[in-house]
Amino acid sequence: MVPGKTGKEFLDKRIVSARQAAGFSITEAAKKLGFKNYQTLSAIEKGERKVNAHELITMARLYGRNLDYFLDSGTAADPIPLWRKTKKTDVNLVQRQFLSFLENYSNLEHLLGLKRRWKDVQKNYDRDDFSVDGFERADKLGPEIRNYLDLGSRPSFNLRNVLESKLRFKILHLSLGGGISGASVVDNTLGVGILINAKDVPWRRNFDLAHELFHVITWNVFSPEEIGNGQKKTRPEQYADIFASSLLLPEAHLLDKLKETITDNEVRLIDIIELAKDFGVSTEVILWRLINLKVLKKSQAQKFLDNPDFRNLDRTMRRRLYDRDRPSKFPSRFISLACRCLMEGKISRGTFAEYLEIGRAEIDDYLNDAGFVEENYAKIAAA
Repeated sequence: MVPGKTGKEFLDKRIVSARQAAGFSITEAAKKLGFKNYQTLSAIEKGERKVNAHELITMARLYGRNLDYFLDSGTAADPIPLWRKTKKTDVNLVQRQFLSFLENYSNLEHLLGLKRRWKDVQKNYDRDDFSVDGFERADKLGPEIRNYLDLGSRPSFNLRNVLESKLRFKILHLSLGGGISGASVVDNTLGVGILINAKDVPWRRNFDLAHELFHVITWNVFSPEEIGNGQKKTRPEQYADIFASSLLLPEAHLLDKLKETITDNEVRLIDIIELAKDFGVSTEVILWRLINLKVLKKSQAQKFLDNPDFRNLDRTMRRRLYDRDRPSKFPSRFISLACRCLMEGKISRGTFAEYLEIGRAEIDDYLNDAGFVEENYAKIAAA
């Protein structure tokens, strides 16, 4: 612990800031920490009572922090994610979960000596690129990034894997409530993090991931105030939607598939749904893309959207896809790195269990399920 009065004052302030950042009231935190009343925690936060080692460890776990945060004055302040919400809501608790995941992931990369690659995708874009016609620039940026990442003709089905493996983005899926759609953050220490709502349908998650990718690419172009929190369609948010659409729906491949799908040169309800299924996006995204490509008029697209039969048919035809494609909370790369660090003695079994949110008794079965059988791994590592 940091010695002296200054060190104690630092610890007191960090205990308060950790609780507040995690979204707990002092009464809620005291109860979860096992104190008989909130006055005990209040006394600790005010410096009137010393906190013992066990209590500090319990606080670290509850607040989603490592002990360095409380003891090391050199620990940097939390980065601020860019949130997208449908209404005003408190994101503190979810934000701490998100940042804890990024901190753990970043630690695993550091222990294994892995380099970051996310800066490659930013390509030094600046405000001048969007000053004349930002919509056109965002539309052209989609194909540029698609080709750069080599996403193929159906980008929706490759995007997450490419971002995680090629650029080493850290993508977390949480079941979000309270009107929270997702978030992204770019930080020199933690790298790039993207939070996706696991409750959303697969095609919505695909689009959200592409949408957040635009914000990562232009992180140094637009301010958080310009972008907003998702409750209003600001200009950068509109750019992000245009980019996501052009990234996920390559013009040539979309038009070729449309020709194969329609009969008698007439676009029907079923055709739009088939296109949406084939490209892994929503029917609404398909319609807007076809409008932008001047294949459909806006009035035609609106007739589709206003037709209740269209909505019902879409849900019916894609219900099985939703049931089948449930995302895991942690990405496979994160799990693999955690297993490697454990097998190589870089983290303890306790840390491994904490990172993957499992009990210690489950560790061996977890390793086996992940393909990390100890004796086999030892042979591979030695080779």
